[in-house]
Amino acid sequence: MSRWYRVTARTVASMSVGAVLLAAGAPAQAAGRGWELDAMSVSAAHALSRGEGVTVAVIDSGIRTKHQVLGGRATEGPDFLGETDQKEPWYGLHGTIMASNVLDVAPGAKVLGLRAIRDKEDPDYRTWEQGLHEAPSKNEAGSVANAIRHATDNGARVISLSLGSDTPFSAYDPAEMDAVQYALAKGVVVVASAGNEGNKDNRVSYPVSYPGVIGVAASTPGGGRAPFSSVHSYVDVAAPGVQIWGAKFNGTGRVSGQGTSQAGALTAGVAALIVAKYPKLAPRQVAELLQATASHPNRHDPSTGYGVINAAKALRAAAKVAPQPLTLVGAENAGGHFGPGNDGTPRLVGQPLDASYLVVAGILALVALAMTLGGFLMVRSGRRARRRTQSSVPAAI
Repeated sequence: MSRWYRVTARTVASMSVGAVLLAAGAPAQAAGRGWELDAMSVSAAHALSRGEGVTVAVIDSGIRTKHQVLGGRATEGPDFLGETDQKEPWYGLHGTIMASNVLDVAPGAKVLGLRAIRDKEDPDYRTWEQGLHEAPSKNEAGSVANAIRHATDNGARVISLSLGSDTPFSAYDPAEMDAVQYALAKGVVVVASAGNEGNKDNRVSYPVSYPGVIGVAASTPGGGRAPFSSVHSYVDVAAPGVQIWGAKFNGTGRVSGQGTSQAGALTAGVAALIVAKYPKLAPRQVAELLQATASHPNRHDPSTGYGVINAAKALRAAAKVAPQPLTLVGAENAGGHFGPGNDGTPRLVGQPLDASYLVVAGILALVALAMTLGGFLMVRSGRRARRRTQSSVPAAI
């Protein structure tokens, strides 16, 4: 099951996060089961850290904590949608998979599940189009922001956000922005998926674009960008995102899925390994370690950031890093960044232009020019006609 969740509309101007299923693109090349752990050098990393003592908050659609794959390592916190749906057959589909992906990388960690979005199977699930005409539920507005603050205040050292926005309208939320900054200031690493929009519209997505958030793209077994993975300047790193074996929902065992959701959860697991071994590192230092030890650390691109993360290399590099003081990377109410910013995004990322947009823009420009010229000619012709009429009227006697 492959999902990356986007925001549903509160109003046109202010959006809250809801669950919308996005297509995950064409299948990638075949890969062996569990290839993602090898691609990130997780086995070698486990010789240094297994994530013991670290709590990872999976803010998502809820978690079925008794699932066999989770092995009793997950607990469920408050439902920030204000509901009691835990016994419904559709509850926690996406969140349970994400929890299993985190624990596959950091088996010694604990997961705290916080429900803040809906699965598509939820009867109250709404598309953003529906959200334009329907008021959100009592607690739906601000659910993600509230969950981030709760996770921070209740011992989480890493927050995993396999959710986001890709609506035609801005989904920037000042409350979410402030909550992210609150978490970072408390030493919490925040990881978010880049989205499954591919290289189509390159819309700005939240929460991945808030300053300080580690943005994760999905990679293939070959190390390139998965076709569905969103392309943008705020992509920091990439992680495996195709043919990822996560907990099989509403059953036992596992099932294969794909999406930047999985890539984000796997990255949150790697962050947990680092934090467990070096708990005094600031969130920005964890982000820098992931970037500096990725597959192409000296070259950033908007498709895969600095490349596919390497857990073992990051841990070995962390041993040489002196902890730095906690600082905010963005002032409250300052908004997200749209390119170069104070989170290390490079000034030039070489993002390609969409040729189709240039063609459409050119055609529209020509039409507008023709209409303007036509209007000018009509006005000029009308003035000439009035002068001719006036000159042909006999003078009064």
